[in-house]
Amino acid sequence: MGCCNEPAIALTGSAPDPARHVNYAKGMVLGVDDFTQEFTYLAGRGQWLARDAIGYGTLSGLAAFMEDGGADGPRLRVAPGSALVPSGKLVCVPADQCCLLNKWLAKPENAAAVTRLLLGGSPPMSPPMSPPMSPAPGTSGTISLYLTLCYADCLTAPVPIPGEPCRTDDQLTAPSRVADDFCLELRTEAPSHLEDDALRDFVRWLKANVQVVEPGSPPADELQWLAALRSAVQAWRNAMDASPPVSPPASIETLGDYLADLSTPLSVPIDQLRAFLQVAFRFWVTELRPMWMARRCHAPVDKDQDCVLLARVGVPVEWVGGSPSGVWQVDGDPDDVSLDESARPLIIHQRLLQEWMLLGGGGVGSVSGLPQGLSTGDAPTFAGLTLTSSMRLPLVTPGTNITLDASHHFVACTAPVSVTLPKCVAGNRGRVYNVRSSGGPSTLVATGGDTIVGGASVTTTNPKMVVSDGNNTWYVF
Repeated sequence: MGCCNEPAIALTGSAPDPARHVNYAKGMVLGVDDFTQEFTYLAGRGQWLARDAIGYGTLSGLAAFMEDGGADGPRLRVAPGSALVPSGKLVCVPADQCCLLNKWLAKPENAAAVTRLLLGGSPPMSPPMSPPMSPAPGTSGTISLYLTLCYADCLTAPVPIPGEPCRTDDQLTAPSRVADDFCLELRTEAPSHLEDDALRDFVRWLKANVQVVEPGSPPADELQWLAALRSAVQAWRNAMDASPPVSPPASIETLGDYLADLSTPLSVPIDQLRAFLQVAFRFWVTELRPMWMARRCHAPVDKDQDCVLLARVGVPVEWVGGSPSGVWQVDGDPDDVSLDESARPLIIHQRLLQEWMLLGGGGVGSVSGLPQGLSTGDAPTFAGLTLTSSMRLPLVTPGTNITLDASHHFVACTAPVSVTLPKCVAGNRGRVYNVRSSGGPSTLVATGGDTIVGGASVTTTNPKMVVSDGNNTWYVF
């Protein structure tokens, strides 16, 4: 039954409904409620489109840094940038924002929160202790604070308004504009990012539980694929369908995971990979995302959760002074304060994704990661899916000196030559080269200050496998 079957009600006195807009008719007298309703409808649709089609997270900027604040101690700085919060509202931070951690710790409400984190007593006692509980001098530890960005707005631009002649000064004007604003704060608990956490786990599950095998392998059908996908989330289905409802409600804390790993990986022939991914992504859109999405349609959103996490800040603190007159202070310098951004939700803009895909991205990696004879167009377009087959890897047989790159894998030297390894950096962590020399001793040479077997080079005739640690060292196996 649609809304047209509902009894007529007056708009005045009720909150604007983002699913309705004004039905303009000749002769209608428009009032404040009508204009407010029309704005709510238009703004609501923009937010709805953003959160359902794009998601939420950092769009640009908002880099977090620790720096020296001089006599004031370590300072946390956040660069300008923008983000989408779970409601679909855009948030812009137009200029650098700074927080002196010692001053933040000195505020009574923050000091009490730190005390609870380190010494227990959470939730706070009611009624509170008098005087408040204070640590002994020298008490120290490390606490986790969560750098959080939220949407806010404020009333501005007051203008005179008509009214009764005998009014107070605050009744002579009214704000004429509502300005977008932001709230950047340190919290003792992270905002809930259920949808983002579930999405990451879904991608991880596909990587860990799907093997792409050679064409011609026994085919599977859509029902088998769906059965495997649904079995991974059966615990959530059982908990959410239980009658009476389970207590406490289903959550990652009570169930331990979003999708349970399969006992045996799901094998998908490479020529059926496209069909499988269509099934998997449809399963996410139609069955999984509705269970975990941040906000469905125009359902209300908790204002305290309409935020995005920027970083977890690990702060070593020490109680300095007496009790209760002391204060918490950072125990160390800026380098002792850690910033963990691994849980920050990010939104990669479409232009970057387009360029990544045009250059053969999507997780297939470098040419050395593909079987010989398998073109980039034939390769999986989904990051991390394991291709199991009698694959043929690139082989080079140099008779002269050679510098290796991402296109090499097996190196069979036919003469004594110098084999120069690429710079060992984070981008090639785990890269493997298999080297042997059949025409006399050859030399493996590290570059740019890297080491191999503790030195700058090693001479060998026996087969050696070298692996990059991504941080200046080549390991030999």
